[in-house]
Amino acid sequence: MSKPSNEEITKLTNDIYQKLCSMGANPEDAKEIVQESLYRGFLNINGINSKAFKSWLYKVALNQYYDLCRKNNRRSIIEFEDYHLLGSGENQVEDRLIKQETKDEYEQILHKLKPLERDLIKLKYEDEYSYKEISEHLNLKESNVKTYLYRARKKLTMIFRRYNNE
Repeated sequence: MSKPSNEEITKLTNDIYQKLCSMGANPEDAKEIVQESLYRGFLNINGINSKAFKSWLYKVALNQYYDLCRKNNRRSIIEFEDYHLLGSGENQVEDRLIKQETKDEYEQILHKLKPLERDLIKLKYEDEYSYKEISEHLNLKESNVKTYLYRARKKLTMIFRRYNNE
C-alpha cells in the first residue's frame, strides 16, 4: 500500500474524531481512540488494501468506541445536534422544549436497537449516506447493508408503535 499523505491523515483523523464526538464520546476518549486506531493502521499498513484504508480505520475506531462503551457499561450512544431556532420569547423556548422532547423520545426508541442497527439508521437517514458509502464505511457487502437496514427499519417501526401505544 502507498502511504497516505499528511493531509489525508489529518483530514481522516479529524473526521473520525468528529464522528466519535457526535456519537457521544468525550473529547479525551475520542483522541485516544483516534490515536490508537492510527497506530494500529500503521502497524498493519502493508496488509490493508489502499482503497479500504479509510473504511478500515473507521471500523477500528468504531469498534474501539463500542468496546469502551461496553467496558464503562454505558448503554447510550447519543448523537447531539444543534438547534438553530429563529424568533424569540416564549415561542423559541416552547419550540426548543418540543424539539428536545421529540429528540429524547427518538433517542429512547433508537437506543432499543443494536449498535449496528443504530449505525445503519443514523448513517442512512441522519448522515444521508448512500448504500455504497455505508457498505464501505462499515466494511459490509452492499446487499447486506440493504438487508440489515430493512430489518432495522422494521424493528424500529415495531418499537415505535409499542412506545406510542403505552
